[in-house]
Amino acid sequence: MIGLVLLLVMTLMGIAAMRSTTMQERMAGSLQDQNRALQAAESALRGGEQALRGVAVPTFDGDGWYDILDDLARPTWDTDPTNTSANRAIEYTGDTALDESLDRPPQYYIERLVPVIAERGPGGSLSLGDGEALEEMDLYRVVARGFGRNSNTVVIVESIFRR
Repeated sequence: MIGLVLLLVMTLMGIAAMRSTTMQERMAGSLQDQNRALQAAESALRGGEQALRGVAVPTFDGDGWYDILDDLARPTWDTDPTNTSANRAIEYTGDTALDESLDRPPQYYIERLVPVIAERGPGGSLSLGDGEALEEMDLYRVVARGFGRNSNTVVIVESIFRR
């Protein structure tokens, strides 16, 4: 009788250990998938910034290129991040190492912001007001979205780019 009780206790301990190990494996897999999505989003972000470094900036007429003052519809990633539609965004295909391990290619779009005038402030540093006007800076917002292996794993990153 005592042997059966001990066998039952050891079985319950084994089942608890297996459940714990399985949960840890899932957590590690989710973290790896999120990291993969972050790397994809970062690659797309750098791809968008590289497009802005070109000799001429394309026209801002929609389909991934927007002006802050236009009324064109932009991607709705902030309200629906897992929407797989690539409409109104640019698919990034520059990093082929990511292609095999992702649910779908990362995407980005670029938005031209209102120009900002940099001025010489007190102490000779650059500031953005109440000083001597030095130059007008063109600023752009680059927003990128990357996916992991699971379509529900999404990372959205954004940067402000000065040209």
